[in-house]
Amino acid sequence: MHQVNRQVATSDYTVNTLSDGSEAMEPVGLRQARSGRACSCGALLAADNSDRLCHRCRRNARQEIFGPPPLPDGFWDHPVLSEPFADQDMGALIAAYRHHPGHPHRITQDRMASWLGISQAQLSRYENGENPIDRMDRLKHFAEVLAVPAERLWFDRNGPPRPRGPESSTAPDVFLASWDALSTARSVEEVTRSDLTLSRRAALTGAAAVAVGPSLVEPMQHWLTPLQPLAKWAPSGAVSEDELAAMRTVADGLRGWSNGGGAGLARKAVLGQLNELSERLRRAPDSPTTQQAFFVGADLAKIAAGMSWDAGLHDSAQRYYVLAVRMAKASRNEPFGAMCLASMARQMFDLGRPEDGLELVQLAQYGTRRGATPTLRSVLHTREAWAYALLGRVQEFHRAVGHAQECFAARDRGQEPHWLASFDEAEMEGVIGARLRDLAKHDPTQAPLAERHIRRALALRHPSRVRNRVFDVIGLARTRLATGEPEAACELIQSVLPTVARLRSGRVRRKLQDFVTESAHYRQLHAVREVQDAIRVIRSA
Repeated sequence: MHQVNRQVATSDYTVNTLSDGSEAMEPVGLRQARSGRACSCGALLAADNSDRLCHRCRRNARQEIFGPPPLPDGFWDHPVLSEPFADQDMGALIAAYRHHPGHPHRITQDRMASWLGISQAQLSRYENGENPIDRMDRLKHFAEVLAVPAERLWFDRNGPPRPRGPESSTAPDVFLASWDALSTARSVEEVTRSDLTLSRRAALTGAAAVAVGPSLVEPMQHWLTPLQPLAKWAPSGAVSEDELAAMRTVADGLRGWSNGGGAGLARKAVLGQLNELSERLRRAPDSPTTQQAFFVGADLAKIAAGMSWDAGLHDSAQRYYVLAVRMAKASRNEPFGAMCLASMARQMFDLGRPEDGLELVQLAQYGTRRGATPTLRSVLHTREAWAYALLGRVQEFHRAVGHAQECFAARDRGQEPHWLASFDEAEMEGVIGARLRDLAKHDPTQAPLAERHIRRALALRHPSRVRNRVFDVIGLARTRLATGEPEAACELIQSVLPTVARLRSGRVRRKLQDFVTESAHYRQLHAVREVQDAIRVIRSA
């Protein structure tokens, strides 16, 4: 029984009015011996009540089961929230929100998880930083559920201006700069200099601040406008053939490093070389060798973008993809610029923005409608199909895949540029299979077809393409989950975990986390729990 704060004292007894309206007499000595626990409203709690609320307050709190309670004035200005906002860390913000002293009672992880539509275990990993929240769709969903004020958001460029820390504010805005060759060289020099001096912590906290929607697509349409070249005269001479050969040699070596992940010295080495190259280009006159040097810079910028993406630095990755497109424009190599736009689209797919990715792909298709080789057309059609798979548009997906296969069959390897050599038959089969798996979420009948394509990709994939083979196996395991074969899926994951531990690839680890999420409803199986625990160990290493 729950007591309210109405007490009538006699010489030996205290009369307490209970929450159901009845009255009970309690010896004074017994009452004084009790623990004296009380609800926040002042009502005494019964000895058998393990909650911190009385019956009346618990009843009033039931409305919060389906969503957060109304917040008091000044809630978001409390010091407990200042550090998560400064670090731009959604997991820490959720934890601080739960423990905010402005709530009338404690908010458990179970309740918060139910509001957010995730499991309690997943929320725990978000709050302790084990799983960073870097997907745009999740960031926006969590902010909407918690009613975070728009002016405090740090990850949506379409929203109001957001305050940034002193370190993160030094990164130039690559979307606003002019697209002429000289401005492009200056932008690359400024961005690389900023990133080389930026601390790892500051880089990570800005990882989710990517441009989306019109803020992304509209500036990229400058790619279609005529190029304003460098001046015929400059303080330094033209880039020599020897300089150009040295640049290409360094770029080839750094490209090999990119397969080992995006962290540490490899990424800094790429940024350092790109910084030196941009400084040279800024002082060089227009010439054929200068244009070719811009292409080397575009290649390096694309490598830097891939490394940043692999490390989870999405904002940095997006900047370098934009710079890669601009440098490709300065080199007059529109096909390579289209390839960079296709890579930008992949990033949008990964961040849950298929509509933005589709617009970037269509921009690339339009810009190369006259000069694209069959292989490039095939690549762009697979990216188009990728968007349709995520959107659940089955007919458009299969039409785009058909176009990709037709273009690929018409290719002439001797006429294709070297930077398209990695898009071979194994890669195309792997991409189609993985996208069919995505489509199976909307249409389960696509899952068997996905498995056939992925198995063919594995059969064709060269053993040296270790990371790609791991992606194939993880994709095959996720397909087995979709067809209701969790034990077989776990066997596949177990077979690649030792390789994943050696790869140090952030993207591979995030794909494993996708497997953990998709296998959650099979967690009662020992094999699934064992694999999930092993993945957790690798991700936290």
